[in-house]
Amino acid sequence: MRRHVGSERSRAFSLAELLVAMGVIGLVLGLTLPAIQRVRESAARLQCQNNLRQIGIGLHNFHVSHNRLPPARPERFPSNEPESLLSWMALILAHIDQGPLWEDTLRACMIDTHPYHSPPHVGYTTVIASYVCPTDGRLRSPHVTPSGDRAAFGSYVGVSGMSATPFQFLPGALGLAPGMRLTDMKDGTSNTLMVGERPPPDSLQAGRWYSRLYVLERYGGPDCIMAMPEPRWAGDLECARAGSSFGPGRTDNPCDRFHYWSLHPRGANFLFADGSVHFVRYTASALLPSFASASGGESVTLADIE
Repeated sequence: MRRHVGSERSRAFSLAELLVAMGVIGLVLGLTLPAIQRVRESAARLQCQNNLRQIGIGLHNFHVSHNRLPPARPERFPSNEPESLLSWMALILAHIDQGPLWEDTLRACMIDTHPYHSPPHVGYTTVIASYVCPTDGRLRSPHVTPSGDRAAFGSYVGVSGMSATPFQFLPGALGLAPGMRLTDMKDGTSNTLMVGERPPPDSLQAGRWYSRLYVLERYGGPDCIMAMPEPRWAGDLECARAGSSFGPGRTDNPCDRFHYWSLHPRGANFLFADGSVHFVRYTASALLPSFASASGGESVTLADIE
């Protein structure tokens, strides 16, 4: 007796049906991948802003302890004093939950006045998560610099002020020695930039977070502080006319180390002196330098912030 199994037999896909199914899957992936990328970028930008907020808390706590912000440069020839050797980013370690590393750093300063010697300056090669934008995977480990030493790098640079003319510099939040007080910011803390994003170049000529002293290499820096616009090193013909104060950049262009930018689309995050963090779009590049000075007396409104 013959069994009729036509209704039970599995029906295979035809080639045309398979192509249609693959096309639908491709269309769905094409629609969802950009959305996933936007979500990832939004999360990365949020984490980057949280990093800057933590840095802002550290700077304000330093101010509470010292009645001033960290100094921009040493007041005397390098000695065993941390403020003569270390950047502002190292000086606030105890205020960003890095107490053990700060204690190691204090001991290292007493032993060796060359802060790029690690050891004893283990901080020079230590990656600090809150100093690295999550979009920059390069900075999750130390790198060998052009000078041949091994150093940790960061994504953020302190705002030292505004270079109004080649002969006039208006100090910013992190542009004075022995350090600016918040009450000295006549433009108001909500109108004064304190820290901004600037990815290190692939050439690793800039971006070390630990030391305030430049390693002896050709046209190194700026590392931890930068003006708007940042003066070029004398003789640096490659970058003498390159860059701006704020605008898009590329890590493979070493001249982009002289201006603020980020790996985020359309702008960069900035920490203001009142502790707030904002995403500033590149369309605000003409106005942003006015926010780099602390007491320049500029009357401007920055509309292109989020």
